[in-house]
Amino acid sequence: LAGREDDVKSTRDPSQRRVHCVSNPCTLRINDITLGVTSTDVLFHIASDECNANLAPGTRLSRIGQHLVQQRSFYPLFPAAKGTSLDLGRAQEWEMPVQPDILIVPSKLASFARKVCETTIVVNPGQLTKNTTGGTYAVIDVHPTSRDLLETKGYVKQEGVAKDTTEDSVDMSRKEVQDRVRVDIKRI
Repeated sequence: LAGREDDVKSTRDPSQRRVHCVSNPCTLRINDITLGVTSTDVLFHIASDECNANLAPGTRLSRIGQHLVQQRSFYPLFPAAKGTSLDLGRAQEWEMPVQPDILIVPSKLASFARKVCETTIVVNPGQLTKNTTGGTYAVIDVHPTSRDLLETKGYVKQEGVAKDTTEDSVDMSRKEVQDRVRVDIKRI
């Protein structure tokens, strides 16, 4: 028991916390990656209200994800779909403050991961369970920026990391994010 008390005390230190509670929806930044996350099935709601014809096969889900990013909204429908609990008094909180690098929007539609709007990857991990059977989930791996790329761009010097915090360095990492991300959809 003495060892367990030490473990509990160490997790009370804010720098040691690994789980953070955030609002729904939320935009958060982890190192150089901006994530947008919502649990509302907005993809299904848009798909059920959308009219389309003569579209190339396989573009429907990408286009629906693109609607979210282009409109910078986690829920761009008004009025909301029947049965959705959204507080109209908090509509400004549905807005995306920035274009996310990765947008996670779980839905009962087919799970996918697609690049939209040149710099955003929209991920639908699917549902973890479907009635009495297993569903799907997504494993997202973000690889670090290669040292060679940083050296060619001038952000790393031979003796260490340059202290460059200009907009260029942020912009460079945004452009490279989709090349460093791997998304695997796993079935249970």
